[in-house]
Parts: sequence; C-alpha cells; structure tokens
Amino acid sequence: MTEETRVMEQNDIETESAGEMRSLILSLTWPALAENMLSTLVSMADTIMIAVLGSYAISAVGLVTQPRFIVFSAFMALGIGSTAMIARAKGEGDPQKANQILRQSLILSAGIVLLLCVLMAAFTSPLVRLIAGSEISEQTIHEAIVYLRIQIYGFPLLGLTYTINAALRGAGNTRAAFYSNAAANIVNVFLNYCLIEGKLGFPALGVAGASIATVIGQGVAFVFCLYLILNGKQYIRLELREGFRPDIDIFRRINKIGMPALMEQVVMRVGMLLFTMIVTSLGDTPYAAHIIAMNIQSMSFTTGMAFGTAATTLTGQCLGRKRIDLAKEYVRRTQRLDYIVSVVISVLLIVCGGPLARLYTDEALIIAMVAQVLTIVSVSNPTSNARFVYNSALRGAGDSRYTAIITFIGILLVRPLVSAVLVYVFHMGLVGIWIALISDAVVCFVFARRRWFTESWATIRV
Repeated sequence: MTEETRVMEQNDIETESAGEMRSLILSLTWPALAENMLSTLVSMADTIMIAVLGSYAISAVGLVTQPRFIVFSAFMALGIGSTAMIARAKGEGDPQKANQILRQSLILSAGIVLLLCVLMAAFTSPLVRLIAGSEISEQTIHEAIVYLRIQIYGFPLLGLTYTINAALRGAGNTRAAFYSNAAANIVNVFLNYCLIEGKLGFPALGVAGASIATVIGQGVAFVFCLYLILNGKQYIRLELREGFRPDIDIFRRINKIGMPALMEQVVMRVGMLLFTMIVTSLGDTPYAAHIIAMNIQSMSFTTGMAFGTAATTLTGQCLGRKRIDLAKEYVRRTQRLDYIVSVVISVLLIVCGGPLARLYTDEALIIAMVAQVLTIVSVSNPTSNARFVYNSALRGAGDSRYTAIITFIGILLVRPLVSAVLVYVFHMGLVGIWIALISDAVVCFVFARRRWFTESWATIRV
C-alpha cells in the first residue's frame, strides 16, 4: 500500500477539517510537483548539455518538440480517461472495476502507439521541414530529423508508462510518476554526459546521442512502472493470467472522456505547429532564444500542473461518493494554494531570468531576449497556472469535451492569430510571440473558471 493511499485512508476525503483537506491536497500535489520540477530541471540540463554543440543544436531539438507532443497527446488523452474512471471506481470502493479499466487502458495504449509510430516514421522528414520553414538552416533541420527518428523507438515505452502512471494517479498514487521519471531522468542526464561529447569511453554522437539517452531513460521508467502494477501492492494491479481480451464497453467509456481530450490535444498541437512556424520565421537566433525561454518557463507552470493532478483525483473521487459540495471545496482550496506558489515562482523568474539564460549561451542578444520574455511570463504566471487547476478539475469530473472547446479557442484561434498580427503587422518579434502566449492563457482561464462555477460538470456520467 502506498503512502498516498495510507494518508487518504487516515484522512478520508469526506472531512470538514481544513487541516485534513490541506493534507490530502498536498499529499497528492507534492509528488507531482517534485516530478514536474525534476523533469523541468533535467530538461534544462538536457538543453544546456546540447547547447555546447552550438545554437543549431538547441533549435534542432526544439523543432522536434511539436512532433513528439503530437504523439504524446494521444497518451495524455487516454490517460485523462483512465484517471477519471479509476478515481470514480475508487470513490465507489470497487478495486475490481479499477483493475479492468487499467487492463483496457493498456490495450488501447498499445494499439494507438503502434499506429502513431508507423505514421511518424513515414512522415518524419516532411513534418520537420514543414515546421522549420525557410528561415532555419539545413544543418538544424538534418539534426532534428536524426533526433526524431531515434525518438520513435521510445514512443511505445513512453505511451505505456504514461498510461500506467495515469491509472495510478486515479487511485491516489501520485508518487509512482515521480519515482519512475526520476529514474528515467537520472539515466538520461548521465548518458547525455557520455554520448553528446563522448565521455568515459563512449562515442561522441552529438544530437543523436541526446536522443538515444532519452529513449534508454524511457525504458527504465517503463520497467519501474510495470513492476509496480505487477507486484500486487497497489490499489490497482495487473493480473497477467486474466489475459488481454478487449472490453468494448470499457473502451467506449474511456473514449467518452478520452476522445474529447484527444481532440483537445490534436487541436492544441495543430495550433502549436502554426505558432511554431511563426516563431521559426524570425530566424535561428530568435528561435534559439524562444526555445531557451520555453525551457526555463516550463518551471513556472509545473505548479499549476501539479495542483491540477490533485484536482483531477479529488474531483473524481468526490463525485464517486456523490459529494459535489466537497469537490467544489477541494478545488477552491487547491486553487488558493496554487496562487500562493505561482506568485513565488513569478518573483524568481524576474530575479533569475538573465542568470538562467547565461547557463545556456554566452550570446548577449539571446540572453537579452530570454530575460525580456521571462519578465512577460512572470506577469501571467498565476493566471496561467489557475487555468490548469480548473481544466484538470473539469477533466476529473468527465467534462473533457468543454476543455477541448477551450483549447480550440485559445490555441488554435487566439494564440496563432494574435502572434501573427503582432509579428507581421506590428513587427514586435519575439515579444509579440510571448504576448500571444499570455492572451491564450487568459482566455482559457476565463472560460474554464466560468464553466466550473456553473456546476454543469456535476451531472456528467462516466
């Protein structure tokens, strides 16, 4: 039995004590926050290690980000459905149902990832060249293609790992993702050190070495997660002797939540592709600055995503107990804690933006650009993080269709349109790009908050 499970049994979700509520929220949040922060720090170290090869290497890895997220979006959508349904099953006190959902989620994940790997392998080069446009150098494009082709080998491991972690989150175990990602990241950083420049007797493989390190790290995470669901000590477990026969009814119920989330992610990635194409049109130097800023900025929304994890799990379990009032109270308290932490992160971004940029490069122009956009990020950080909490709570209630609509408006319409106007009409360059990012965050926050307070999510069946 995990520590999260023990805490949640000692402090049952049906409590009126403010201290017990806070304890439950934090017990679910801190492992997710630690996981996100660790992943962010490793991503920063990753980029810094690659940066020794030159700004072209930073841009090359940046070009691969959106194609990777296209694949990852499918796992996220499936994971949202699994988390919400398993949280409900646990709230109802039905571990057998939770185990059935886990098994069917893994079957779906395996099928989807194989299809995506075939498609991504077939269209690697055209996709990278589409994103790069005409202003990115051929060297950068070549390295990006090499990096992505290696990543495809790790997609099955990544997909199954994410599905298992999503299922465990629904059952209240948010530590599993932290431990598995910690192991993966440690391996990743060590092999980056060995393979990028050729240390400790390893060959110097450059950008390809960084990609290989990532795939091997993903393999370590998968083995760890598979062990957790096989050892019989979790609330949910995988019984191999029960086989893997598809259950159409569970598929349908997972898809009821997951398909809108998938459409949300697809729309998000299309919007991000359009957005990235606008950024790459600024040239190699602004794009390298953008990638560095995005890398550092990811630290700012880790808090929102972590508190969102707690909101998803607690909302689902409260609705499983038919306690709508309790779900509202947990989300209110989760949001309050998120605001406090977000303000602290904003101050750190303002103070440390320039010094952090210098870890990546010594080019003065890039450092100045990064510091400027991080100041913009700091202003919007509390609002940006608040939208994660509301969206996550809505998904935990099964209202993923509405969050898909919010994403459509924000990322497919607001972000690319505002960025195009500010870049091509007002010639604001990278600053215009990041003002567009803020506009998207504000719009999503307004819609998500309004939806939550209407309480229409409370009547959704999953």
